[in-house]
Amino acid sequence: MGFFDVLLGNRNQIPVVTTILPDPAKQEIMSGRLPILNTDKLFLKKGEHIHFIDKAIHLEQKTVKEFRHSGVSAPGLFKGTRWNTGRKQTVEHTELVQHRGILYITNQRIVFQATEGGFDKAYRYLTAITPYRNACEIQFGNKNYCMIVANGSVVNQVFQLIKQRRSY
Repeated sequence: MGFFDVLLGNRNQIPVVTTILPDPAKQEIMSGRLPILNTDKLFLKKGEHIHFIDKAIHLEQKTVKEFRHSGVSAPGLFKGTRWNTGRKQTVEHTELVQHRGILYITNQRIVFQATEGGFDKAYRYLTAITPYRNACEIQFGNKNYCMIVANGSVVNQVFQLIKQRRSY
């Protein structure tokens, strides 16, 4: 956040996520090995292992429509009548919605567990990955998921290691 953002009160800043990934697991990932992590929160399929668990925020853009009415109303000529004039206007704008949850990356799928905005996708639908310093954008077909994480390079490294294993 820059000086002018503080001065002008700009509140469009990216949220910060604290990691719950154990440090030895992070070191294993960065050295090119996939750790096997345990949890009782996720139901695994046969032969499936968890390689990454961390807090994440799914940022989603939603288009919101607002209906506005402006006009005047005056009493009519006869008792019980009114004369109304005005116009209706539809205004659209986009909002950025944050869904907080836990991101699991296994050897078979990617799961984001959240109260709203969660997903469960298999690797065969994965199209592209774009890592950032504190985020990772994951594309499945024509749907993009912008995930704010503690370290985007660790998430990218997990995807690359799983991609290498799956190609054998």
